This record gives sequence, structure tokens and C-alpha cells, in this order.
Amino acid sequence: MRVGRAASLAIAALLYAVGLALITLSPLTDWHFIPEAPWGFLSQPWPKYWTGFDVLVNVLAYIPLGLLASRAILVRHPDSAWGPLLSFVMAALGCMLVSIFLEGLQTYLPSRRPSILDVASNAVGAMAGAFIASAHAQSITRLQITETRPIEIGGVALLGLWLIAQAAPQQIWLALGDIGLGDELRRAAAWITGTSAASPSVAQEVFAAQRILAEALCVGAAITSCALILHLTMLESSRWFARYRPEFWPRTLLTVVLVTLAVRAGWVWLLSPAAITTWLTAGAQAGVVLSLLSAYGLAGARLSHQRLAAVCGLAVTLMLANTLPENEFIASTISDWSRGRWLNLQLLANLSAVIWPFLALAWLQLVLSRRSVRALERAYGRQTLRSNAADRSI
Repeated sequence: MRVGRAASLAIAALLYAVGLALITLSPLTDWHFIPEAPWGFLSQPWPKYWTGFDVLVNVLAYIPLGLLASRAILVRHPDSAWGPLLSFVMAALGCMLVSIFLEGLQTYLPSRRPSILDVASNAVGAMAGAFIASAHAQSITRLQITETRPIEIGGVALLGLWLIAQAAPQQIWLALGDIGLGDELRRAAAWITGTSAASPSVAQEVFAAQRILAEALCVGAAITSCALILHLTMLESSRWFARYRPEFWPRTLLTVVLVTLAVRAGWVWLLSPAAITTWLTAGAQAGVVLSLLSAYGLAGARLSHQRLAAVCGLAVTLMLANTLPENEFIASTISDWSRGRWLNLQLLANLSAVIWPFLALAWLQLVLSRRSVRALERAYGRQTLRSNAADRSI
């Protein structure tokens, strides 16, 4: 299945706008109707109290939306002399309307206050993104991509959700896919293993002995699965990653490990500085080591086996995320995570952490299916044979 560049970019802009809506309207509770026009804030005076940090965040948040919207409009008018100007104006106006609409909805949220300053900041960010896209379109050295498949847009979105999920206040790092049935599943696991009949002290000792191993498996499986999905996606996307080869797998895994650690540490530092020295527990450290060891264990594996390893890793992550008891010590250190100026990010982060493993499994089933991965495997096998034959002839 192939779609045009305009459709792919429009879908990406829509998904990004949905993410902005979740952040802008979070928390999505306590809606109430008031006899006030939602656009009334536009006629109100400039807010008396504001910070440069809030303005900067509002500007940066709308730069990608302006860029994507402008690019989606521009590719529909590639030969028009007015194309860059038209895309800039339409993208800026469209993003401004989105900002006004979302700010207006905050009128009916008691915990939020609409502000004309936020709309102005969002407009500046949208215009900056639209200007970048328009200027890039006029460059004769720009990258020429005549067609974009959903795999490129979907892969970027899946990776973005992975990074956003690192902001979720999890007691167990990378315990992704917790669907809220932990108590029921833990009781079932205790009944199966027979620990429910043990005394509380025995159960606590068993829990303490197994937690490090369970956390290590959870973290290692999640990181390895993410790296494998990224690896197979880049191999399948030959247009964007024409020079990427199966032997690049170890460096891909190392990159995913380093980027994930850096992003998680950055979120912790911003959201809960008190937890900066406690979030990387012994189990999490062991999980990182396990994921790095998988670089060698899967380096020589066939692509179909790597896909199977990703599926198994996601299954292990889901099982452990829904059965491990909460870590009370870690929970106390991140108690302030859900408070402060980043409160509106929590809904999007929690949602990303819950749905990411399920979206990854759907990605492996629908995009990186067994048949497509085997076809990819055969194609790279033929390339290897031709390369070896050429070396022997020399």
C-alpha cells in the first residue's frame, strides 16, 4: 500500500495535532458548561502573570505542526510559483485556528485558563515551522522523495510515542502496557505459583528475590523489542534508508539504548528531580546490560527470527508490566511527578506507555508481517550471494 506525500504528511500533522489536544486539554475531567462564549478570551487583556518558560514551550510545541502542515500543502502545488507563499499562509492560519479552538475548549475546564498570549505564542511557532518548510522547498539541494509510504510516517510516530512514554511516572521503568488489571493478574499468578498460601514474610522474601530479575527482563525485553522494530522498519524502508544493512543491528541497538536512557533521564530531571538518582534501579541496570548482550545474540540471526524475538519481547513486557507489584520506595520518590507545570503532559505520557506495546504488536502484524520480513530476508540473501560472487571473481 502506497500513499502520496501530501496524504502521509497530512496524517502526520493530524496525529501531532491530536497529541497537542491531549496536552492542552489535560486533565480531561470535570468538564462543566458556563454561559460564556469560548472565544471570549480573545477580547480579554494581556495576562498579568506569565513566564518566559511558558511562552517558549508554546512556541516550540507548534513548530512541528506548522512544518508538517506547510509541507503537506506545498506538495500539492509543486510547480506553482506561489506554492511556498500559499503553503506558509494556509499553514499559519490553520494552526492558529487549531490553537484558538483548543484554547476555547479550556473555558469549560475548571483547571485550565485560556489565554491570548498562548494563542500568540502558538502562532509564532506555527509561522516559524511553516517558514522553515517553505524555505526548504525553494532549496535546489533539498532531498527528492517522490513518494512516501505509510511505513515511514508510522515508524516515526511509533518512535515518537516510545520517547513520550519515557515521561510516564512508572514505578517500574519500561513496564509498558499496564492495562489496569494488575491486581487480578497478580492474584492469578500467586495462585498458580502457590505463593498465595505462604506467610507474608515468605511472600515478601520471594518478591524481593525475584524483583531484580523481573525488572531486568522487563527493561531488557522492552528495549530490545523497540530496537528490533526500528531495525526491521529501516530495512523495509529502502527509500529513506537505502544504505542501511542487516549488519548495522548492533549499532542500532546501542543508539536506542543511549537515546532511551538520555530521554528518560531528561524527563525525570524535568518532572521529578528528587528521583534522578533512584529511577535507574539495579533491575533496570541489569535490563540495559541484557539488551546490550542481545546485540551479539541476534546479530547473526535471520530477519524472521529477529521479528519473532521482537514479538516475544513485547509479550514478556506485557506480562511483567501487568503482574509485578508496585515498588513503594520508587513510588514515594516520584510522588511529585504528577504535579507542577508539566501536569498537562501526564495524560499523553501515560496513554503512550499503555498503548505502545499493543501498537508495536500491530505494527509487526500489519506492516512487518511474517511474509514481508521473509521476502526482505530473501532479497538481502541474494544481495549477499552476489557480493560474495563478485569478491571471488576479483
